[in-house]
Order: sequence, then C-alpha cells, then structure tokens
Amino acid sequence: MPLDSLSFTAPTRLRALLCPLGRIKRSRFSNFTSRLSTSNVVRLGDVTPDPQRTMFSPQGFPDGQIVYDLTNSLDREHEYLETFEVYRRTFVIIALADHTEGNDPDALVSQFEELKFLYPGALHYVCLMFDAPADGAVPQGKDPNTFIPVPTRRPSVVSVTAPMRTVMADITGPVLGELCSFAKTLQALPTLDSPLSPEARTAVGGDGRRMSVPAGGGLQVFEERTSLAKKRTTMAGFGGGSSDRSRNKGKGRVVIAVAQLHLLAGRIPDALKEFIEGADVCRANNDHLWHGKALEGIGVCLVILAHLKVPFQIPQIPYPAVDSTKSSKSSPANSKPSTPIPAANGNDGQLHSATSQQVLDILPELHTTIINLYQRASNFPGESIPQICYCEAILRHAKAMTSMHLSNGNADAAIAHMVLGKPLNSSGPRKNIPSRVDISATAMRAYPNPLESMTVLGATKVLSGIASVLGAVGLNRRKALITRELIKILIPGLIQARVVGAAEVGVHPAAGLSALSGSSPLDLGEGDIESGIMELLDDLCRAYGILPGLAHAVPPSAPAPGETPRTADATAAVIAEQEIRSFGWPALKIHVLRNCTSLCEALPDFMGVLKFTTQLLRMADMDLTKEEQIRLSTTISRTVGAARKLGLHDVEADYWDQFLLRDVELLENSIWRAPVPHGAEELRDAGPPTAPIVVDKNPFIYNPAAAAAAVTRTAEPLLVAGEQAEFRVTLQNPFEFELEVEKVTLDVTGMDIVVEPARGVVLAPFRTFQFSVHATPNSTGEIRISGARIKVFGCRERAFPIFAEGLDARERDTKTKRYGLQAAELRTERPISVLSPQAGSRASLRPPPVLHPIPRALNLTVVTPQPLLVVRNTSLSQGALMILEGERRVFQITFANLSSVEVDLLVFSFEDSTTARIQQALVEKGNSPAEMYELELMLAKKRAFVWHRSVDEPEHAGPRRTVFVPANGTATFEVSVLGKPGLTNGTVQADYSHLGRPRSEVDRRFFTRQVIFPVTVTVNASIELARVDFVPFSPSDIASSPPPEAAFGPFKQLYADKNPGDYCLLLLDLRNVWPQPLAIKLTLAEYTAEDTIQAGHTTRLILPVRRIFHSNPTAPIPSVSASQRQFVVSSTKVSLEQERQGREAFWYREALLDGLTGTWSELGSSRSGDIELRGLRLSPRMVETLRIEDVAISCSVLVSNSSDSGENSGDNSEETSDDNGGVTSGDSDAAIQLSPHKFLVPTDTFQTLTTTITNRTARRLRPLFRLLPSLRGQPSPQALELGRRFCVNGLLQQALPPLEPGETRVIEKGFVALARGEYEISASVEEVGAGGKGGAGVVEEMDLQGRVRDMLNGGEGGAPQGGRRCWVCREVLVVVARELDE
Repeated sequence: MPLDSLSFTAPTRLRALLCPLGRIKRSRFSNFTSRLSTSNVVRLGDVTPDPQRTMFSPQGFPDGQIVYDLTNSLDREHEYLETFEVYRRTFVIIALADHTEGNDPDALVSQFEELKFLYPGALHYVCLMFDAPADGAVPQGKDPNTFIPVPTRRPSVVSVTAPMRTVMADITGPVLGELCSFAKTLQALPTLDSPLSPEARTAVGGDGRRMSVPAGGGLQVFEERTSLAKKRTTMAGFGGGSSDRSRNKGKGRVVIAVAQLHLLAGRIPDALKEFIEGADVCRANNDHLWHGKALEGIGVCLVILAHLKVPFQIPQIPYPAVDSTKSSKSSPANSKPSTPIPAANGNDGQLHSATSQQVLDILPELHTTIINLYQRASNFPGESIPQICYCEAILRHAKAMTSMHLSNGNADAAIAHMVLGKPLNSSGPRKNIPSRVDISATAMRAYPNPLESMTVLGATKVLSGIASVLGAVGLNRRKALITRELIKILIPGLIQARVVGAAEVGVHPAAGLSALSGSSPLDLGEGDIESGIMELLDDLCRAYGILPGLAHAVPPSAPAPGETPRTADATAAVIAEQEIRSFGWPALKIHVLRNCTSLCEALPDFMGVLKFTTQLLRMADMDLTKEEQIRLSTTISRTVGAARKLGLHDVEADYWDQFLLRDVELLENSIWRAPVPHGAEELRDAGPPTAPIVVDKNPFIYNPAAAAAAVTRTAEPLLVAGEQAEFRVTLQNPFEFELEVEKVTLDVTGMDIVVEPARGVVLAPFRTFQFSVHATPNSTGEIRISGARIKVFGCRERAFPIFAEGLDARERDTKTKRYGLQAAELRTERPISVLSPQAGSRASLRPPPVLHPIPRALNLTVVTPQPLLVVRNTSLSQGALMILEGERRVFQITFANLSSVEVDLLVFSFEDSTTARIQQALVEKGNSPAEMYELELMLAKKRAFVWHRSVDEPEHAGPRRTVFVPANGTATFEVSVLGKPGLTNGTVQADYSHLGRPRSEVDRRFFTRQVIFPVTVTVNASIELARVDFVPFSPSDIASSPPPEAAFGPFKQLYADKNPGDYCLLLLDLRNVWPQPLAIKLTLAEYTAEDTIQAGHTTRLILPVRRIFHSNPTAPIPSVSASQRQFVVSSTKVSLEQERQGREAFWYREALLDGLTGTWSELGSSRSGDIELRGLRLSPRMVETLRIEDVAISCSVLVSNSSDSGENSGDNSEETSDDNGGVTSGDSDAAIQLSPHKFLVPTDTFQTLTTTITNRTARRLRPLFRLLPSLRGQPSPQALELGRRFCVNGLLQQALPPLEPGETRVIEKGFVALARGEYEISASVEEVGAGGKGGAGVVEEMDLQGRVRDMLNGGEGGAPQGGRRCWVCREVLVVVARELDE
C-alpha cells in the first residue's frame, strides 16, 4: 500500500529510490518492491550503531523508528525545496538485482557505479541481490554493506517479513552514519537561504533551471551556499547590530534543518528539542518563514511521541509575540526553553506524560499560528513561502482533522492513522468533531489562487489532496468539482509531456507509443497504469450521476413468475441504465465524460479511453451530433488498433447499446419446408395410403376460435435432428456511424446443437440489418434460444437478450422521493411486512410487478429425423408445358429421398392460377346461384392438375404399410394437366411423412413435409363456341311417306322415329382458333355430327335434340361443394319471374349438357381434347323450345271407318290426294291424314275430333278444356266468324273431371265443315283449382330438411305461387275441307 504523501507525518519519512539493476523481469521487480514495502518501518533498536559517527546513533532513542518512503520516481521539480524541507531529498538509492537471471558481476558493478553518477545527491547506495546465496552475492573487492544478498523466500517460513526487516536494518546503519556527516556539513554553514530568496535563485542558475543538486557531488550545493553566506556575513559586518541579527537568523535556520534530520533519523526527542530551539531563535529575529517550519516540526514530533507511547510533556511552544516590541526583547537564540524536554531514554518519572487527546487539541491552534506566520512572511521580499509548501501544510493539517473526524473521538486510533495509515473503524454513532464544514473550509484554503501559478505536478498534488479530504468526509459534490479542475490541468500537461518525450527520442509526437518504444512493442503490464486514476475518474462520474453508486448498490429484484433469472437480470440492467440516464444534467455529464476520455488519451490508458467513450455513447447517444458520434467511433477503433499493435489483444470495450439484438426468428428452409404437426385423428381413412388427410370442416366462413387454433398451430416452430436450420437475426444500429460485427452466434440452452457463427456483418448508420445464422441440432428434445453472443469490433464478446420492445416510461415512478446523489442509486422494491396479519392476503392480492422490456426467448422442439424429398427430374423441358384448351397431357415427376428415412405417407395436392381467381369470385356477394354452381363445379370437378395413376397401381393397399419413396432412393409419379382458359402456372405439392406403421395404427402425433414443384403452362385456344340456338322441329314439315334418300346425317334416325314432334334442332357454331385444321365430333344420345374445320373458319352443326321434361324446373340450384354455405345478403334484387327463368334455364341446361359431348383432334398429330360446352347459355325462348309441358295436348281427326272402330289408321286407307290437296280416291266420308297434324276432310260430312290430354305432373289437376277453331290465314276478327262455315257438336269450353298424375284422357267431339277451306283447331287446358294429394303419395309442399320453403315452390299442394296456369296445344291441327267432287 503506497504511503500518503500528504499525511500529517509525511516529513518524518526517509525517501529511498528503488532502481532495477542488471537483467530483471518486470514481474520480479514488482515482487521485490512489494517485499520491501512490507518492511519499510525499521525500529532503531534493531539497527547496529556506527561507533565512529554517533550523532544519530540508534542507541540514543531505541524506541524510535525510521519510516522509509520507497518510491520508483525522482522528484526533480521540487529539488530547490530540499534545504527548506529536507524530507523531499532522496537519501538512499536501493538497486534491486535478480540473481536467478545470471547477471555478470562486473556488469552489475559497472551499472551500480552509473547509478552514483545519475543520482549524485543521495547519501548511500546499496544493491540488494535477491535469491542469491549468502556467499556468492558480493563481487570480489566490493564492500559487503554495498551488495547485500537477500535469501529466497521459502513457503515453509511463517514470517516472510523477518528477513526483509534484517536487510532494511542493515541498510539503515550506514544511512545513519551518512546522515551524521551530512548534519555536520549543515552545521558548518553560517545560514540557509529561503527557497524564494534572490540568493537561492542565483544558486539555481541563470537559465531558470533548478539545479539545487549539481553533478559534482551530494554536498557541493551546501559548499556553494556556504561561500555565499560568508560573503554576506563579511559585508554585513560593517552594519553593526545587523550582523549579529543575521548570524542568529542563520544559526536558527541551521538548527531547524538539523532538527529535520533528527526527525528523519527517528530521534524524535532530539528533533523536538532542536525545533524548539530553532523556533525561539527565529521568533527572536522575526524569521517568520522558518519559525512556521519549526512549529510544523513541533506538531509532528508531538504526534509521533504520542504514537510511540513515550512519556513526555507538551513544551511551551514559542508562539510569536503579539507586540513587535516584546518580540524584540525576547530571549536570545542560545537561550534554552523553560519547558522540560523528555529524556532520550524516556524514563523521566517526575514528568506527567501528555495524552493523545491533548496533542490533538493543540494542533488546530498550532496550525492557525503556522498559517499566520507564513502569511506574515510574505510581506518580506524573498522570504515568502512557496505555494506548494503552503498548500501542503494546509492539506497535512486537513488530513489530521479528517483522521480525528473519522475516528469518532478515539485519539489513539486517529494518531495511528496519521502515522502509519492504519484503517479506522467507522462503525457506531458519528461524532461530528471536527465538523465537516470546518474540514472542508480548511482544505479549500489550500486551493491555489491562481491555479496557473503552479506547475502541473504541484497543482495535481494539491488538487488531488483537496479531493481526497473532501471525499473522505463525504462531500462528493465538492470533490467532483475539484476533480474536474484536476483533470483540466492534467490533460494539457500530459500532452506536453508526450511532446517533450517524443522530441527527446527524436520522433514525431503523433507517431504513437510504438515509435517511442523503439522497434519492439511496448511491454505494458497490469501495474503500469496507476489504478488510482481510474478510481478517481469513477468517483467523479458517480458524483455527477454518470455511473451508479457503489455504497447503496443492491442486486436485481427477484424474478417474476414465468421469468428466468437471466431475464430478470437483463431487465434490471436496462432499467438501471435508464434510471442513471435520467439523473442529472445531461450537458454537464457529457462534458465530464469528455474530460475523462481526454485524460485517458493523454496518459495513454487504452482501457480508460474505451470505458469512458462507450459510456458517453451509452448515456448521450441522441444528444450527440453526427460528427461527434463519428469521432467517438473513430476513437474506439484507433485505440483498439493501437493496443493490438502493442500486443495488448485483451484491450476491448463493453458495447454501449443494450438493444443491439432486436429479434431472432426461425426461417423456413429454401429447399425443404419445416415439418407440420398432425394429430392421429386426422388420419380418418386407413384404407388407401394415398388418401388425403381429412380435416374437420366448419360451415362458417370465419370462426374466431378456429383462427386462434390455427395461429397456435403455426406458431409452434419445429426443428429436425441432424438437419441444418436457418435463423434470421435482426440487429439495430441507432447511431450515425457504421458498426462492424465480427462474430454472431446463438445463445442456446437445452439439447446438443452446433451453431455456425456469422462473421463480417456491417451495420449501416441508423439502420436495422438482418442476416442468417445456421445451426444443426444433434438430438431430440426442447431447446431455448435466449439471445445471441455478439462480438463487435473493439468490444468484448457478450450475450445480448432479445428485446423486441422498447422501454415503457409509463411504468416508472415519476414521483420525486430522493434527491442529491441518492437519486442516482438503484431503486429497490419495498418488501411487504411479515409482521402484519394481513401480509399474506395482501401478497396474494397484489400481483408481482412486471417490468418492461421483457426479453423474448425462442422455444423450439427438435423432432426425430424426417425424410427429405426433392424433385430430381421431370419429363418437362425447363418445367414448362404447352397444351390446347380441352387437351389433357401427362408428365412424369421423379422424387429423390436425400435421407435415410423411408416415405410411407404421400398425399398429392395441386394449385393453379385459376384457383385463386375462382376462390376470389366465390366470396363476392353479387353472384347468382347459377354462377356459384359454375364456379364450384370448375373448382371441384374440372381441376387443372390430377394425379394420374398407372394401370398396374393398386387402388387399395389394404392394412399393410406402403413405401412410396425408399430411403436414399427415387420414385416416379405421373400428373395429368388439363388445358383451361386462364391457366398460366401451377404447383405440384406432395405432402410426405414417415409413419413407420400402417395408417390405421397411428396413435400419436406425426409430422409431414411438403415438396413443391412449379409448372409453367401455356394454354392456347382450340375450338371456340361462337353461337348456340334452338329451332323448333314441326312434324308437319315431314311428309307421311318421305323417300329414304332425302334424309341425311342425323335426320336418318329422326325420319324413323314415331314421334318426331318430341324433337327440336340444336344449332352450334364452332370456330377453329388453332392454326391447324381440327376434326370435331359432337354426340348427343344416339345422334352424332362430325366435321373438319380449317384454321380460322367457323362451321355450324345441327343435332336433333329430344325435348326434355323436368318435373320441377324451379327447384333451388344446389351447391357442388355439398356444404351448407353461410347466408350472404345479395347486393342485387331479383324478381320472382327472373328467379323462375334463371332456375328453369339452369335445370334444362344441365339436362342438355348431361348428354351432349364434343371432342376435337388435330389432323396429322396425336393431339386431342374435349370441346368446352359449358359456355352454352339458354334464353327463355330456347327453354320454351326445349322443354316439354307439364300437360301435353294434341288434336287429331279420327281417320278410321266406323266399322274398323279406329283400328286402321289413315296410312292404310285407299284414298290418296294429289299435289293440290284434292281427293282422288277412297271413301267419300273418310278423313285423310296428310301429315302428323294436317288432315283432309270432305265438306258436309260428320267427322270426329279427338283431343288427347296427358298430366305429366306429380299432382292432381282440375282442368278446364277449351277448343279454339278458326279460319287459317285470316286476321283475328274474321278468323273467328265460323257460323256458316264450321260447326262443332257440343260446347267449346267445358270442365273436365280431375286428372290424376300420369293420366291420359281422350276427348272426342264431332264437327262438320260446311264450307271448303282450311281451318285451324287448337286446344287449351286451364287449371281451375288446387288438386289433392297425388296418387303417388308424394308430399312436395314440405321441406324434408327443415329449411325455409322456397318462394317458387312453396305453394299449397306443391303448386308454384303466382296463380293458375294454362297449357296450350303445341301443334295446331290443320283441317283442309274439300268438296266431294274435288
């Protein structure tokens, strides 16, 4: 422990300089120095006396002790004060040598002689040969007292200080002898000059350099000053009385100097005696400066005597006289003090010994007298006290007051602390004696005014002493103020010292430390830079709230439930940093940190520069300008680079931003996707191994519970053992300079995992950056990623938690409950009193405080090894395919299994470009039910991609396990593509897994993966449906006996049909869009039409279509998906009639398309496909043409004779007609059938009109029958004038009995054509009332599924609403009447 240079007893220490000698390691030299420091106090009783020189013989006061001030540096700046304050002189040079290094003895002797030349002012030179044998340490021909061997320290020896005490005692004997010679030289001098006298300045030298110790020898300075004093004495002899006064003053000064030597030699009683004698002489001659120095010595002697427990009495201290006249009549210089002085042996039993408390009580008054004397001395030219001496005198007294204050009234402890620096026990109640205010006022008197009047070394010593006193009594703010002033003067002084040192070496000051150290790097050890500098700067920062205090620092609070201790510590660290940032004045803290950084740069202290630079960035990031941030970043880089050049690779800073790591995410692999978990219940069908995985469906479009469950499922990240996983790490840089991140690795706990660190990441200014880090788990289980270990250039590698959110200022307490430096301390949670009876209930009711930000952690599950499928090969060229509309093309895809795990579960699914459009159209509100049916049909029935099974592939694998892709093998599958309009691309998705057992035996969770193969499809148009129409086909257009050669195409079968009236004609216009001719073929039931269409041409095909009967054409349009859709309010309003027409068109169109097919094939190639006919749309007119009415009505004339009873038809009669319709032969009364609905009858003959009515509905009808005869080809008024032309037997309108479902009824009426001509007879049936239940017993008016009745099918009895309906004969009967003779 180094001695305090400003201690009250510092003038009692004998200064010795320790120097290395020969080849010695730095660590060994430090070890030897520490061993000597433990034995720096030598008791005079242990010293061998010198019989020749007995002035300072240890036998004169054996209880005394010599305290060595062992130092490694020489204070040349204050050498001019050595005559005034002798303790500043370096008396002993101790050279330390290491015998184990094998140094040459002659070389050691030579270097030892050089030390005498380098330090000529010393009195004694000695060399300690450590770890040397007792007989081999002294070179031949040298004094044994000069080269002293120090034995090796053995671990078995309990006391390691005993040998060193012996060595120090051996050194002390010759030193006391040299002090005797030195004292005699002083006594031979007539006087001693004051430090600032003109004579002392002359002795220093005309050039201003202080050369109090010239190179000629240690005592030359005193010889020079002796000659000057003799000259002054001779010249003063002519003045009479003034000569005696000068001689007395000089004698007093010499006595005081010799008294200081007695004090250094441990002869305290003799020193006290000499000090009192010198003080009397100086008081008598008004020598105030030396009088004050003598009083200082008296105070030190009293304290030492009190510490040594030597009986003594406090002498009558020669205080200065109040009146000058009285002082002139004082006792002469050679008068002795009246107060007894303790004997040298300390055994004067007649004296009452003074106590330690009495000594301490006299010190303040003594100090006041000393300061007054120094102030009075400044009134005399050349006799003023140097500023450094004045300040140190005040500080030594302030240190004494501090010891008294900290000892709590224990005088012995205070004196022990003042003499030897023993620690004080500060426990117990504090006694404010002397008060902190008095101590502070005393210390502040030592502040130099002006500060620039002192040198850097002197000002540093004074200001550090003031700061030490203020800090010891707890005045941290004042201490910080003084420390700032100290730093301000240190910075330019250190810079100037570096410049001067660089100039002496011969390099530029900007060359750095490497240039000053020579060719090899500077070997800096741990103890090269004083730790006190960093402690001083830390205390300064704590005083201004830059760093948290240490006295009241507490560990972070206990973690909340659910948090790990690391999480709580990270949150507490962020909150503590925020608390310390919010304390104090930001601008002042920034200025203090700048000063600390500048001081560390001037030292240079690499760690200090990094520490305070990073602290400045941490505390005032947003308060700094862009230029200053860049400068600080450059300072860090330059400092780290300089340290590495010097071989100091461990000089690194702590990164300044707690929020460097913002997120860590698991990325999906770009080659294969992550496994998806499934439950065993999802494997519903245990039959075909390729059956899709069935998942429960929900009838609602949006279900919040299902959405939350889906989010929960997808939020579970999974890793596969043995597979590399990719993590995306997000870092932020909120500063205006780039950050170079050397290494980033994940902080993983749990299972065994290998992480590949990311290197060379550069963060741009004021940006966030994302990059990937790869890791491979080696075993299954749970892992936790709590953050990342990041190494920033120039900073230590450390673990950063994941802070996805920032600080929440609302959670902090904004009330001011502490002030001053206590506000910068860490806040603690107030505990609940355990003595309160309601403590348990309050603890249970009050939730634990949750502090933000909470670090986020990534929990992952590592599953067993899974198969890995990739697309090895396909039959497609570059994954592209060109097909025509309606064409089906099959391509092959080969999967390769890259793992050693088999694939025994494979499910294909497909997506294409049309699917998204159809799904988007399905959710629109304006779609009609028919449009929804078409969209769902396209989505479900006409898929663009289908798995094309091979012929030999079994459809059902049974209960056994099927392996689709073997381990490390390949398998080929076929996929069929259908050309659809709008198809541009698609994907083949294969979900695969390894179950290890049949699907029916899976009873635990399993995982599937998906491999996707994109396919680009180009679909070109082939056959386009241009126009569709339906034309009624009238049976009257067909002759009764047409020639077979007149019929063509599909009409061949139509001529042979017995009921041609049940047909209509379908006209299709088809256009060939493909640039090649295409052959087309349409098939409808048994009718077929074929043709070849050239490129760009259009052709029309005609097909007979049997008219369609639909029992319920207004039934609701079903849904293809077979699922109940949620009701969606339509944005358009549709009338009942429009809804009826839409439904009828839908059902008849579906009935037509069920039997209508079309294909095409390219001539000269194997291309073929289907013609898309679902673009066919039916208008209401087409529906009427295509439909068969619910009630069929047909009229005809009875052709057979009365004798045949209608068994022979008109085709068997013998009568025929010519081309003009006349009767050529046959019975005169018989009617002749010209066509299915045209008859020839003679006039004035009775004929029978038969009307056939058929009820095709499923309900009973109450028909009202009407006949409507009229003239053909006449307008309406004239066509109905049939009074004299046509007669009908009976009423034209009559009610018929109820007509049962499926019943056919024939109504016969007689008629007579009275005049020749052409007549048209039509019939109609009108429903006059609701019928009862049908014969089949079908109840249609009730909804079997319990739904709301449809408006178009909700009438009573199943009859549609909207009133009674009427049916009219579809084909009008034409009757041609002719005369018999015609």
